Amino acid sequence: MSQAHNVFTSIHSFTSLPWVLALPLTAFLVRLCLITPLNIYSHQTVRRQVALQPLLSAWAHQLARRDAQGHGKRSWADQEKELKKELKHKRSETYRRLGIRRWTLFAPLINFPVWLVFMETIRRMCGTQEGLLGLIAKSFEQPKADEATAALSPVKEDVISTYIEPSMAFEGGLWFPDLLVPDPILILPFALSACFLATIVQQDRRALSRYGVLSKWQIRRSRISKIVVLAIGPLTLHLPSAMLIYWMASSLTILGQTMILESFLPIPPVVQAPGAKQPAAGN
Repeated sequence: MSQAHNVFTSIHSFTSLPWVLALPLTAFLVRLCLITPLNIYSHQTVRRQVALQPLLSAWAHQLARRDAQGHGKRSWADQEKELKKELKHKRSETYRRLGIRRWTLFAPLINFPVWLVFMETIRRMCGTQEGLLGLIAKSFEQPKADEATAALSPVKEDVISTYIEPSMAFEGGLWFPDLLVPDPILILPFALSACFLATIVQQDRRALSRYGVLSKWQIRRSRISKIVVLAIGPLTLHLPSAMLIYWMASSLTILGQTMILESFLPIPPVVQAPGAKQPAAGN
């Protein structure tokens, strides 16, 4: 985490910006340099898969007709199982010949450990003893009279001397001048929820434009996700303002990058072969 701390302090000192601006700038630069290339590569993989969808859909239709005509004595369940197996083999063979690597779809997941390292670094810079999960768990605890600053608690001397940034106490902005403590009027936690909600709405619109209609699974996933993100506000009430600022900046950067990729490298709507079944999302 010392490298992440060096990144924060270097950007802060080089730009001479207050921490309330240096933190979002760091989030933007980290995603731009480390995560954006993986997102572009993954996005291009999706584009190539969608371009092949009519061919795969036609194969599925032809294989289904062949099984229906030549294997009438077999049960429907056996025919469907064999059809899925053959179609999976065809898809894998096609992807292999064209150099499409499906694992690249999961490459952007590397964002999570990077985000976690930088969030943990900010927590130490704020001087809080509890980890991220510990701070979230405080939302379920009954506040005590002697805990005026619940999220700010003493830490070990070596952690203080290595990471803590006292200047965060007066380089905030607007209604949160002190970034070492939680937002006093609780706007930042619910603004974070709004950022995640905007991301989910954008994902739904993207899926609707690609497939024409959302499947039951997609609708169910969207509703569950919206419930979860609405709970993020109450769960992050005890996080220092600095952590919330970085988290929001990172989320908005993800949303912005996705919208830019969709504008310059749009994924065309899925085209299926005549008479073929609507493909499932993600195939």
